[in-house]
Amino acid sequence: MSNYSMNISGNIGLEDYSNIFDYLKIIDKDDNFIIKINKRNRKDIDVINSMLQDNKFIINYTEYDSNGNYYINANRNKWKWLNRKISLIIYFSI
Repeated sequence: MSNYSMNISGNIGLEDYSNIFDYLKIIDKDDNFIIKINKRNRKDIDVINSMLQDNKFIINYTEYDSNGNYYINANRNKWKWLNRKISLIIYFSI
């Protein structure tokens, strides 16, 4: 099992989205992926959710913590990926 993380600060540009897509593609069975985004932009959260869905992830839950961080927990669609389960937690700072 591998752990992957990405910390994005400031505005998210096209290159950042490309990097996120690249990371989503390399995540394998039982790998963990954490993204932390220090951003106050709801649009970025929606885009990340779309990226997850496009890459066959299922979002298990989302929540805000007391500091304004937004969390998404997701796994790869086990039917599409032959029971390969991937934990994914994404942190956003709102």
